[in-house]
Amino acid sequence: MPIRLAALDVDGTLKEAVSPYQYLHGRLGVAQLAATNRHLALSGRIDYAEWLRRDVGLWAGQRADDLCSLLAENPYLPGARELLRALKEAGVFVALVSAGFTLNTDPIVAEFGLDYALANQLGIGTDGCLDGTAISRVPKGGKGVFVRELMARLSVQPEEVLAAGDTQDDLELFECAGLRLAVNPLSEQLRARADAVFEPDLSPAVAWLRARGSLPVNGGDR
Repeated sequence: MPIRLAALDVDGTLKEAVSPYQYLHGRLGVAQLAATNRHLALSGRIDYAEWLRRDVGLWAGQRADDLCSLLAENPYLPGARELLRALKEAGVFVALVSAGFTLNTDPIVAEFGLDYALANQLGIGTDGCLDGTAISRVPKGGKGVFVRELMARLSVQPEEVLAAGDTQDDLELFECAGLRLAVNPLSEQLRARADAVFEPDLSPAVAWLRARGSLPVNGGDR
C-alpha cells in the first residue's frame, strides 16, 4: 500500500552525527563537561529534562546563528536529500520527529518544505544568544504520541505510515508504522523490527520504496 505519512528521526537517520548535542559539545569545546551530564543521565541519577537543562546550559551566551552555522556543517547521509525530495514529490506528509532541537530541525523543514516537526525548544534571548534554558517537548513516549496525533488528524492508517530511525527510542515510531526502516541501527531490537536496514547510508532507499509500490504515483492523493 502506498504511504501517506513518513515519520522520520533526524540525527543518525538523515544527518550523519548521531546526536546534535554531542556534535555541538565537540564543536564548542565542552565535550568533557557534557560527558559528566551523560554519565549521570545514563546511570539514572538525573532524568531527561534535567539532562537537557544541564547540556543546554553549557551553550549559554552562544549566538543562535553561530550554532545554526555549525549544525549546517553536519552533513546529510548520502541518499537522505533524495529520500526527502521523493517523499514530497509523491505527496506524502513528512514529519521530522527528533529528541534534538528546533535549531537543528527547522532548517531541514525549510529546505524541503516538510509538513511537521517535533523537537525540543532552546531559549533564545532578545540579543539572539542562547539563555541556557530549554523546553522539553519530546519526553519518553513523546515521539509515539506525536505521530499518533498526526495519524488521527490526517485519517492515516498504520499501514500507510513509514517510520525511519536508528536508536532504541525510535521503536516508538516503529510501533505506529506499517513500514519500518532502520538506518545504521544502534539497537538490535530496532534492527530486528525493521522491514529494511540501510547501511551505511540511504542511497538505495528511494529505489527500494518504489520497487515495492510504497511511493504514490503522480503526487498521490492527500
